[in-house]
Amino acid sequence: MIDIKVGIVIMSGVEDGTTIKCSTTKGDGTVSANSWTLTIGRAEDCDLRLQTDTYISRLHAKLHYVNGQWWLEDCESRNGTFITMTNDFFKDTRVRRMIPLELGQLFRIGRTWLRLE
Repeated sequence: MIDIKVGIVIMSGVEDGTTIKCSTTKGDGTVSANSWTLTIGRAEDCDLRLQTDTYISRLHAKLHYVNGQWWLEDCESRNGTFITMTNDFFKDTRVRRMIPLELGQLFRIGRTWLRLE
């Protein structure tokens, strides 16, 4: 198994500054032939559990790593998933389908801002 690692930094709220580290060798997420998927939400079985934000759905979003590229997908959450476009820090865009996500790019789940490292 190839070891893929990622850190997700919480950029707002009571857990501001916390880094959640995930790795395929630790058994985080779901690994398939060509991808790795991490779930984000309030549910106990989510890989990234963000239980302090009541605007986050039980299964809110997924991060996918496919062929060296990160992707962000909203899971039909009530309060949406958003990204900040790299050319306009003050405007966030709602995620309506699976979209590419770059390292360092900010994204919001509920009211919590996160950054992929």
